[in-house]
Amino acid sequence: MFSFPTTRMTAAARSAPLPAYADSPARQSLVYCLVFLIAILSQSILQIPFVIWHLIATDALQNLASLDTAAISDAIAQAMHHLMPARLYTTLGTIAVCLIYCRRVEKRSFFSMGFVKKGAVAEYAAGLGIGLAMFGLAVGICIATGHMTLTLSPAPAYGMLLLYFLGYLIQGMSEEILCRGFLMASMQRNCPTWAAALMNSLIFTLLHLGNPGVTPLALVNLALFGVFASIYTLRRGSIWGIGAIHAVWNFAQGNLFGISVSGIAGNPSLLTAATSENGSFMHGGAFGMEGGLAVTAVMVMGCIVMLMMGTKKGELAESSPMGQI
Repeated sequence: MFSFPTTRMTAAARSAPLPAYADSPARQSLVYCLVFLIAILSQSILQIPFVIWHLIATDALQNLASLDTAAISDAIAQAMHHLMPARLYTTLGTIAVCLIYCRRVEKRSFFSMGFVKKGAVAEYAAGLGIGLAMFGLAVGICIATGHMTLTLSPAPAYGMLLLYFLGYLIQGMSEEILCRGFLMASMQRNCPTWAAALMNSLIFTLLHLGNPGVTPLALVNLALFGVFASIYTLRRGSIWGIGAIHAVWNFAQGNLFGISVSGIAGNPSLLTAATSENGSFMHGGAFGMEGGLAVTAVMVMGCIVMLMMGTKKGELAESSPMGQI
């Protein structure tokens, strides 16, 4: 049976006083949903200036003045699409909400959320390499099976690619703080590690239910990524590595290979991926790679490797029954 020895990160989370409302995983999940809604609201507020600026720049305010409902909806949708890089940066709101909640309400340290100082740069750099290699492997499977070909995009917009890369560094970390640094770490205080890992993975999957083109296989793959991310965090004892993996996975998918990122397409990319119509089971179709069997294979392999690996040297705390599966 696999076990997860308690890391210093987990021990720090468990040493914080447990709020009265968080006496069960179910209540903790409800609180998480509330924090998530506040985080989404903060992102929406941060997006308002960008949307207004785009509406003014494109003279779309004339349609708004006419009170044409269809025109208003279309103008706002177009603004949100063209402002995708800005939307990535507004996920800073999610990071801020989670950090403030964990510090002020749960009385937890930044360390307990995975912000480990020792080896942070090395962990992040390794995560970037691992994430790129994992996504590259999934693309390689699609190419090897004849369901994808790649060509160089004409005149790539390198400035926009840099903006997207920096934006995904923030967006990827925001989701990991939300699911692993906040929820999983908090839940480990009143339930076994395996339950906290599975619960946050399930909720991570549910966050993507509204994405365009989502399919049952896409949900399975998202759940597998959540499990992989949870195990990776537990093995490494910090948030840095998995935050980097998540970020570079999304960037590589949308801006290196030109593939939809969880149903969101149309980003500038270095390469252009051409996919076969009858190979959507492998490459995921309109949803992107997370909707195909290539990613299923990569995620299953990733979970197995993580389960077989030992915990990072120097991150072990004293043994605790709660740290075992």
